[in-house]
Amino acid sequence: MRNSTTKSATLLVAVILLCTLSGCGINTRVTHSFVDPKFKELDLHGVLVVGVANQQSTRIEFEDTFARTLTRRGVHATASHTLLPQERPSAEQVIAAADSAGLDTILVTRYVGEKVEEVYHPGAVYYAVTPAYDPGYYGSFGGYYGRATEVAYQQPVWTANVSHTVISDLYVGDTRRHLWQATADTIESSGTGQVLDDAIDGLMANLKEKGLLD
Repeated sequence: MRNSTTKSATLLVAVILLCTLSGCGINTRVTHSFVDPKFKELDLHGVLVVGVANQQSTRIEFEDTFARTLTRRGVHATASHTLLPQERPSAEQVIAAADSAGLDTILVTRYVGEKVEEVYHPGAVYYAVTPAYDPGYYGSFGGYYGRATEVAYQQPVWTANVSHTVISDLYVGDTRRHLWQATADTIESSGTGQVLDDAIDGLMANLKEKGLLD
């Protein structure tokens, strides 16, 4: 994806289901990515950011966050709720809205689900060393010996790493040609806003890596 002064492939972002996210991600890892090698032959511009969720507030938050992030990168981006305020617009309505706004690509982002990984953290013992000197061993190495004393003990614990997966697919609006796909796993921490930010940051990084963003 490039700005208006260069040949570009840009985005319409549609369909993200985040209603089951209860925490936030502190790290996003892209586990799969594909890009059409011929995308540079296309002269595309404009992105309509669309989110579909069980809660309208989640859709709006996602769209606004992604649109602002793309705009900061020089991409003409519009949040779909400004054009399609109704809940769950159809694919035909999304394409028509993008076309009327002069936005010619479609990126569908779907929430796949969560994964829970149990992680074992072994316990640890912490020691302090107290110098021990035996005056009966004058001239020996006695003064260099020490006495190790246990000062703390950390219990072993099990924790659960919860990650949430989204899949993004980029299409040309009129032909629905598949240009790009990425699967991203975001580790949960605390706060829906942060999980959105982390997921978007991971997808943006992959778009840049694949040459869709400057």
